[in-house]
Amino acid sequence: MSERTTLRRVPERGVADLDAVHAALDEGLLAHVGLVAGRGATGERDAGHPVVIPMLYARDGDHLLLHGSPASRLLRTAKDGVDVCVTVTLLDALVLARSGLHHSMNYRSVVVMGRATEITEHAEKVAALDRLVNHAIPGRSAQIRAAHDIEVKGTTVLTLSLAECSMKSRAEGVDDDPDDLDEPSWGGLIPIGVAVGEPEPDEGSTGDPVPGHVAFWSRGPGQLNGRAPLDTASGGEPD
Repeated sequence: MSERTTLRRVPERGVADLDAVHAALDEGLLAHVGLVAGRGATGERDAGHPVVIPMLYARDGDHLLLHGSPASRLLRTAKDGVDVCVTVTLLDALVLARSGLHHSMNYRSVVVMGRATEITEHAEKVAALDRLVNHAIPGRSAQIRAAHDIEVKGTTVLTLSLAECSMKSRAEGVDDDPDDLDEPSWGGLIPIGVAVGEPEPDEGSTGDPVPGHVAFWSRGPGQLNGRAPLDTASGGEPD
């Protein structure tokens, strides 16, 4: 944590446990990446404007991995040494109170700040791209063909240190005013998670058995989420 990531609003909700930070990042699927893009004619950022883009990410140890098209303005700006801010938020419940003021949400949110660098070494880049695939669908990279060189060259991959990050969490019930407890309104939580439907095969897979890494895909606390060791001999599929 740094001065920039020090919690000032409700600091008691801060989470200092690095394992909890990693677990939240591992469970999430979508990051919002923000920076100031654009330069004035003199090179100053007087013509800059904020840009926030949602994207898939992955955690690799104490770094985040981001990727996209080399044509992406956000990625081209980020690898140019500009400070970025990455936010990953997990919504766990809606909190329904007896007054509008005390309605809230239970959540886990991680904010990472810093400067990203580009991964250019081929083998390291391939490993990073595999990590991105496996973050979303554990074991998937072992089930698909290897990336062609032109695909690797045609993808920008950035790495961002987690050295400057913070996490905030709310995991509580309703916090009503004592005078409101006699109100007839219902109070409580509506738990929220990731709903998983039945896999839908494309025409080329119709009739084929659904592989385990697809059939048993899940997201949530205690689930595989791409972090547990994968059994590569069995294609990385869950037991």
